[in-house]
Amino acid sequence: MSLEVNVTKRFDGFTLHAAFTAGDTATALLGASGCGKSMTLRCIAGIVRPDEGRIVLDGRVLFDSAQGIDLPPQQRNVGLLFQNYALFPNMTVEQNILCALKKEKDPAARRVACAEALRAMRLEELAKRLPGALSGGQQQRAAIARALVRNPAVILADEPTGALDSHTGREVIGMLQQLHREGHTVVLITHDNSIAVRADRIIRLQDGRIIYDGDAHNPRAVVQPDEEPEADGAEQEGAV
Repeated sequence: MSLEVNVTKRFDGFTLHAAFTAGDTATALLGASGCGKSMTLRCIAGIVRPDEGRIVLDGRVLFDSAQGIDLPPQQRNVGLLFQNYALFPNMTVEQNILCALKKEKDPAARRVACAEALRAMRLEELAKRLPGALSGGQQQRAAIARALVRNPAVILADEPTGALDSHTGREVIGMLQQLHREGHTVVLITHDNSIAVRADRIIRLQDGRIIYDGDAHNPRAVVQPDEEPEADGAEQEGAV
């Protein structure tokens, strides 16, 4: 799998420019709040339209400002994980997963795909429970199952451990690493050095610009304690 990203998104007093490729290595986008990490993922997923640029997944153009191409999220073959899980609170785990399969017209195929996703995330016994009855780790596993059920080419994880305790967070990161080993392109964002170094590659953003792109174990890859956070303006505009 190959993901090529080259996008620009402008806000009042802040401009995001992200240009990178991802595919064979698990990639972490690292940076302080307000640097543009989440906005980059939203552009890839199709939730936010860049002002200009191009996004290509396995040779298929998802976005190209020059050519007027902007595929909707449901046509991009991208799975997006949110920090707050984004599960429908009035639906069971099983129903949340089935929501991602609305385009599948065969009821039997939908049931099989849902069952496989539940099994992959060890959620069979929790399928009939509402999200409010689950722990944080169980909710994140349900969110991963929903993202995976359509077999996306790319998994975008937005601070997937941010709301979890350290033990559960390590478990979720382990699941994402396993998904990468199974052939999925995985891009996760974090502000936590200890999470980022578990990827193969780190892309560091600062003030909307990439300042490092390389080996996750290079000392220059991680955020240093004396680095100042970005201005509040970018965060207020949603460019986190």
